[in-house]
Amino acid sequence: MESLDQDISDNNMSQPDRNSESSRLVTANASSKPSYLNIFSNLLSLVFVGIVTYCSFVNGITLFSFHPPLMAIGWMIIMTSAINAISPGDLATEWMPIRLRSARHWVLQLFGAILILAGFLVILSNKIINNKPHFATLHAKFGLSALIFMAATMLGGIGALYSLKLKHYLAPIYTKLLHASIGLVTFSLGVVAISCGLFSDWFSAKGEILQYTSLVIVILVMLFTLLRPSLKVYFRLRERLDNVN
Repeated sequence: MESLDQDISDNNMSQPDRNSESSRLVTANASSKPSYLNIFSNLLSLVFVGIVTYCSFVNGITLFSFHPPLMAIGWMIIMTSAINAISPGDLATEWMPIRLRSARHWVLQLFGAILILAGFLVILSNKIINNKPHFATLHAKFGLSALIFMAATMLGGIGALYSLKLKHYLAPIYTKLLHASIGLVTFSLGVVAISCGLFSDWFSAKGEILQYTSLVIVILVMLFTLLRPSLKVYFRLRERLDNVN
């Protein structure tokens, strides 16, 4: 998801009127306090990835063993970091210029997408080898939906990157709001897919304590990751609509 604050940087470069539409998106001296929720979320993500990795390899290595860790790392660590990179108050990136934060965002998104695609190919190959049905469970269906939305989000990121060149077709703020919104839906689908996976026969065999502890961790990470960018999208859209009216 391309940073909505990029509009401000582009706006300043062209030296518009202070009352212009973009100048009203955020104040000139806007600053955010560090979000310690992001830090807590990152720690929880590491714990979850550790649990999944342990469960995947504790009884030996198979082709399937690589599917859960790849998906957990891709969604819970890389994609959350990509979203945090352009969220207000992120301790790791708040000091960076907007363009650098945006670059960090799309690099992390690309890396996360590669890991997720690799995890998808692993489980697809495993099902073909073992002659098992494809996309028969909620976990698989949500996972496929997340993969499709991920592709749409990345294509939308290209539009957001070149939003100023597309301004004759759609205002840059709408291009970026649309990209951000689809990105948040994509991440939510990925987390829902992981949550459904926690109730699969494979993970259920690990015990209820581990199962529900992991579920709580996943839900908390999702809430902490989505809170700030969701509010940001809401307030940007409301402010835009208020200006129009």
